[in-house]
Amino acid sequence: MKMSAGTLINSAIDRTNTTQRWLAAFLGKSRSTINNFANDRVMQPNDAVDIANALDDSELSMEMGHLMLGLIKAFTGTQIPRSLSALESYDNAEEEEEKAVYASKHIRMILADPEQLSDQQRADLKEYLFEKLDSTVMDLTLLTAGAEKLDLTIMDLFHEREPQYIKKHYLRKETAKTWK
Repeated sequence: MKMSAGTLINSAIDRTNTTQRWLAAFLGKSRSTINNFANDRVMQPNDAVDIANALDDSELSMEMGHLMLGLIKAFTGTQIPRSLSALESYDNAEEEEEKAVYASKHIRMILADPEQLSDQQRADLKEYLFEKLDSTVMDLTLLTAGAEKLDLTIMDLFHEREPQYIKKHYLRKETAKTWK
């Protein structure tokens, strides 16, 4: 599998105040190779991962994960504010919408029903899941912005919190910190 991500790379270079020259030197690649990637020439997934790790930029990492693995990414559109206080307001609104649909569509009863779902139950559950997705992606967006304010990435926060997740048995110890 090969991919092109020039716009993503150029945006991340701008956000991190680096240059193609620095990135090439850091990765031990030629400037022309990095320039080719930045101009949408195809690259191998391992090159994309190396670039994301070198730039240490949460947004680029999420975008690459989304392109390569279909993972969820943070909201980056023009309607999304950049300030933490505004993002918190958006986050609260999304959570309220999620809770409202959960209650109005009787999602608890749908989830508890052992029978096959009716067409209406399927539609109600899907509507709730869309609201849950909106809320989750907004949470991810707020986490990204908060981590950036601390000069960290989401993964930095996650690795620091991992011991608590292991202690609570949310993560298996043998799968923790298997990569950096």
